[in-house]
Amino acid sequence: MKHIYYLVIILIVGVMFVACYDKDNTIHRIPDLVIENVTGGSVKTGELIEITPKCIMGGEEVECTYNWYRYRDTVLELISEDTHLEWRVDTVGSVTLELEATHVETGIQAILTFQYAIVPRINNGWLILKETMDGNTDMDVSLLQTNGIEFAEDQLSLALGGPMKGKPVSLLSTQNYQWYNPETGGREERQNCLIPVSEKDILMYRVSDEKVLVQTEDLFYETPDFTSGNIEAFMKLDYSASLIFDGKVYLLSSAAFMPALLGDYHLAPYIVCWGYSNPMLVYDELSSSFGLIKASNIMNTTMEIKYFDNAFQADDDLRISPSQMNADLVYLGQTDRSILTDKPGSGTAYALMKKKGDAGNLLLYGLTAAEWPNATYGPIRFTRTIPISRCEAFATADFYTMHQTNNLIYFIKDNRLSYYDIDKDEFVMDIHTFDGEVTYCKYIGNNYDYNDSSWNPPLYDNQFERLMVATTSGTSYTIHSFGWSINEGLTLLPDQEINGEGKVRFMFWYTSSWRLFNSIYRYS
Repeated sequence: MKHIYYLVIILIVGVMFVACYDKDNTIHRIPDLVIENVTGGSVKTGELIEITPKCIMGGEEVECTYNWYRYRDTVLELISEDTHLEWRVDTVGSVTLELEATHVETGIQAILTFQYAIVPRINNGWLILKETMDGNTDMDVSLLQTNGIEFAEDQLSLALGGPMKGKPVSLLSTQNYQWYNPETGGREERQNCLIPVSEKDILMYRVSDEKVLVQTEDLFYETPDFTSGNIEAFMKLDYSASLIFDGKVYLLSSAAFMPALLGDYHLAPYIVCWGYSNPMLVYDELSSSFGLIKASNIMNTTMEIKYFDNAFQADDDLRISPSQMNADLVYLGQTDRSILTDKPGSGTAYALMKKKGDAGNLLLYGLTAAEWPNATYGPIRFTRTIPISRCEAFATADFYTMHQTNNLIYFIKDNRLSYYDIDKDEFVMDIHTFDGEVTYCKYIGNNYDYNDSSWNPPLYDNQFERLMVATTSGTSYTIHSFGWSINEGLTLLPDQEINGEGKVRFMFWYTSSWRLFNSIYRYS
């Protein structure tokens, strides 16, 4: 074997010397092989990297063969032998690629190593949770990219091979999901994930590579019986999350939902919160009482609903008990406006209710968030009786949503948009009439998607306050955006219209900015 090896070396050296001499026995240096048209850069998750290299020798383009590699840690993996590279990014963070070019005539080689930073494709823009034509759940995205708006349909089907089961419920996000990686056997902290929720399904969908980390069966310590019930509501704050399944509440621990909280209760399908760490306000339909749930990322979380004590602050002139209210909840919403003059920084939940046995009146209660952390004192600091005869549409509306920074309740009945001004006790009717079937209505105050830090560019500002209304006609949806100002109120923004297939049921303006997690309560 050694003799063969030495013979090969001698033959190669001989060929090189022949190539280096001309007919006058003058030695000429063989030019270097140089690879051009190949550079690193940045690429978005799932994008295709396309490169056509050019090899130069002695100032002239020459013919070469190519081997393309990617590094997995320190190990090279061949990904292509084509002249033109087409490779779709399948990792997160960054990827190191290597090109090996071989000159066809001489066999001389050149190697070039380069790197791509991988930027999440989902960064700034709308995430649209929609009902498919067969009654399941998928997600469209309308994202702000450097070259304009990128609209893409059915992103959950791309990741799962099909839509989520059941109709849409909610779509929020977390920066700190703790994932058990089955390949390494270890836990990976602080995974940045979207959390799409349908009646029968829930996912942790990692933003960086748009990969589903875990699905329903691995997100419950005791999986609910989805054959007999549905997920009805979901809310995620910074370090806590809760969902309501068939009237029972499940709290998220570090990696999965704990068993349902104990007690004889049945919650209405509303979870309202204010701030990023306050408890979540709920209404128990069995006892007609308001209560609080506080999820935790530790195992010894409170295992029952906390009801308010029947005690009152000294300045509480109403002294209305939040327990045994003998009323049905029509709507529960949240605004940043405080009803306490001495605590302007506390938000308010407004509950629209009907007293049992009273078919002629609505009751509107304002519950201050200042009393939610401890539930020691009654939170109701506002009450008003509204005769249904004043506005029957308000009592039977198809959709309700609260203005995020003003005491206005928008409502839609039979495709007609109106609002109730709490401060003025005034109805403003028929602001706009929609064509098609209205499927979604939500006032969204995006006060979080911006960067004003000169030390951490780029600077940008995507903040807005908008009323979002979605309609459907046939198999297609249209999303209508209304801007808002103090002087002009609502103004339709035709240039912000979004169109797609299906029925919109939930919208979420996503950003990687840390401020999102201080404001995500606004989607409750």
